[in-house]
Amino acid sequence: MRSSVFLSVLSSVAAVLGQGEPPSILPAVSLITSKEPFQCSPGKSIGVSVEPSKITTSLPEVQFQTTGHGRTDEFASCDFRVELSYWYYKYRVAISGATVRGHANLTDGVQIYQFNTTAIFRLEHLKNFSPIKPPEITNLSISTMLTELTPTQIGGEGEFNDDFEVTVKPPSELIWSPCFHGSEGGGSQDSTYFDFIVSATSSDRTGKGTGELTSGLTVDWDLAWEECTPDWDEMYSWGDVRIDNWQTCTYRSANNQTYKL
Repeated sequence: MRSSVFLSVLSSVAAVLGQGEPPSILPAVSLITSKEPFQCSPGKSIGVSVEPSKITTSLPEVQFQTTGHGRTDEFASCDFRVELSYWYYKYRVAISGATVRGHANLTDGVQIYQFNTTAIFRLEHLKNFSPIKPPEITNLSISTMLTELTPTQIGGEGEFNDDFEVTVKPPSELIWSPCFHGSEGGGSQDSTYFDFIVSATSSDRTGKGTGELTSGLTVDWDLAWEECTPDWDEMYSWGDVRIDNWQTCTYRSANNQTYKL
């Protein structure tokens, strides 16, 4: 009886949040870039996998900025972008929550007391696509799907050398992507990205401890899906922030003529 009640509650929650079944084909990761290549460099120390229920980002080399003694606070972070292509037609997506995982070796009372998890969806639309005429002009639309500072208490007393897992508070409402038309990415008119920001902050109250993320940080970003009907006008008016003529690509032609906006 208790199991069936629990399942019923889960179904009700999913219905309220508008979550449906995932599409039969998932988007492909086509490019990863990073603002902090020292701790998380594409192709070396950032792993991204897409499953029906989540996007998993693995950051094995993220570390606190120093493991020396006497620091009050230490900070480990990665700010990176993932381009996703070939979204399934007639679906949209949202981030419905996140989980931070890892293994920490903390000595002399060092404590990890806070995680930051931020996921921003961005759509870049090439205005003059067919035919492409210089200069290439791109509009930008973005929406923050999740941003949360999560307090935690990992360590803080003596030694801590163990795995940890922290559940991030889900958003109060789902922030949906535009409804996909199925040809995003792959050199098409529209490109889609997730900007992810992940960080951890630790304190050393004694000034004698050290803190190490022995396997970096792994974040599971929970996905919600919903079927929809693509609408071009709606897609290009989507976003909390929209910037027309956000980027202009100027280059020289074969006869050395410079094209400008």
